[in-house]
Amino acid sequence: MADRKRRILVGYNLYFTSDEVIEVAIDHARAFDATLYVVSSIVGHSLDRQGDVANPKARARLDNVKKRLKRENIIHEVHLIVRQDDPGVDLVRFAVEHEIDEMVIGFKVRSTIGEIIFGSNYRTMIAKAPCPVVTVHVPDGNPIDE
Repeated sequence: MADRKRRILVGYNLYFTSDEVIEVAIDHARAFDATLYVVSSIVGHSLDRQGDVANPKARARLDNVKKRLKRENIIHEVHLIVRQDDPGVDLVRFAVEHEIDEMVIGFKVRSTIGEIIFGSNYRTMIAKAPCPVVTVHVPDGNPIDE
């Protein structure tokens, strides 16, 4: 299995993943001649009947990422996982199942209350990932309205 193409996962939040996170993932995919897996763990009601992202702004953001990867000749796959656990656990499970070599995730500073309410998926991914995890600090992200 040493001859297989490297695999990099970028954890993609449909509402907050910044261009900086995508940029680092693209840079690593180029540097390592890797396949880039854009993976998002979403709740079921975030999808429409066809299995596409229901929110038009989120769908447009994801479509723009796909177009950019195609334009830049980055071999990639996009996976929308209907959430089984918290997103951190879902992405770690995906990494294990797909033999991912590196994960790239955004890191957004939250208050203590924010961590309690929203959890800390980045901690789960860093602690449990089967591979190195690259964190990209994103002060504000690029939030869009849901």
